[in-house]
Amino acid sequence: MNKIARIHVNQHVIKANAKNGENNPIFTIKQGGKNTYAHNVKVKGEMELVYSPDKPLSCGAKVWIETRGEIELDGKKIALNPFDQNLINNNVDKLPIKIVKKLDLKMAIFLRKKQRKIQNKNKLSACLSS
Repeated sequence: MNKIARIHVNQHVIKANAKNGENNPIFTIKQGGKNTYAHNVKVKGEMELVYSPDKPLSCGAKVWIETRGEIELDGKKIALNPFDQNLINNNVDKLPIKIVKKLDLKMAIFLRKKQRKIQNKNKLSACLSS
């Protein structure tokens, strides 16, 4: 049986897109400790809408969709069980170069944003310690 996938809308990304004129994916799909991001999500099979203000997800989301069904992200099916996901991860060198470049670009953007956060944190720490 597939693991539960939790899908929610990331309001912080919506706000950042509006502020910066970007078009980053606003949907977050959480499953098995991993996050995947998409512009469009299609769920085939049963799903449940959950509102849990007293026990939000680790990211802070209080409303999400739970499913064990098949999911398509941006028109492409994703593997929901860990075995299939490992096959994809281990065969990344066999993916079309266009997809790999897109993944590399997304990773570079993600790492640059993390680097900026760390730099800002270091600046703040230096200011506070002086």
